[in-house]
Amino acid sequence: MGYKLAAAGDSIPVPQLVFARLPQLEDDWLRVALYVIATGETEPAAIARALRLSGPEKAREALLYWKGAGLLESGSPGTAPGDIAAAAPRSRLSTPEVARAAQADPAIRELLQECQSIWGSVVPQGDANIFASLYASDGMPVDLILLCTAHCAAQGRRSARYVEKVLFSWQREGITTADAAERHLDLLSRRAAHEQEVAKLLGAETPAFTKAEGRAIAGWYEDLGYGADVIAEAIATAGEGKSVRYIGGILRKWHAKGYRTVKDVLVAGREAMQNIQPTNPAPKQVLGAGPRLAPTFKKRGDGL
Repeated sequence: MGYKLAAAGDSIPVPQLVFARLPQLEDDWLRVALYVIATGETEPAAIARALRLSGPEKAREALLYWKGAGLLESGSPGTAPGDIAAAAPRSRLSTPEVARAAQADPAIRELLQECQSIWGSVVPQGDANIFASLYASDGMPVDLILLCTAHCAAQGRRSARYVEKVLFSWQREGITTADAAERHLDLLSRRAAHEQEVAKLLGAETPAFTKAEGRAIAGWYEDLGYGADVIAEAIATAGEGKSVRYIGGILRKWHAKGYRTVKDVLVAGREAMQNIQPTNPAPKQVLGAGPRLAPTFKKRGDGL
């Protein structure tokens, strides 16, 4: 006896991608895919409860597979649960999960290989788990993770925990793409060069500024728009041993007066000198009203 599809009151479209993967799917992976398509739910614990899986790990494994297959994509933290593009909540993958995820998603294999190349050594398994989690669970782009890893390695920091810390600090500042990170790193490089420049103008070989002083120096260049020549003039005006704060006060004063170049400062200085009226005291009559007469002296004698 043959079969035919029964009339169904409700139906949902299933992407062709799911049918293309049928021959290689595990049962749980197919169930998770259909459940996500039908409900939009991507929280592993909720999926595990609804499908009666052995635990959230099973659901997370399936989500990672479908992310690698292209059915899901990472979303930013805080995405609404009903969005099919939502990422799994932040969590670190276990070693078995990373191994299975790397089989399903070539991007994870490439990420770990590139990290190994940047470090010039084998990436420990614990670090590999963090790198994979940053991509698969936190939704960070591979190029952003690699850029941060290279930046940290250049500072001698070969630790996935440190990379993770930097990436999350960037995220809080709104730096979520490799292009934005490159602009940020370029800014940091320019600021470091400016601090080196100011240190030399102050007679120091290497910068030893506090964070507050570093921010102040950055403001001289970025907010006030001054270069090394004007800053050198301010240092000379301040005199030896003056603080960054004192020098900054001179620069802000010049900026408020419209001085933009050293020439502006020198011209203003000459004009100020010309406007000073010298004090002209009344001339003293050294010789008095007329010629002074020599005194006469009489001899002592009789009758005196």
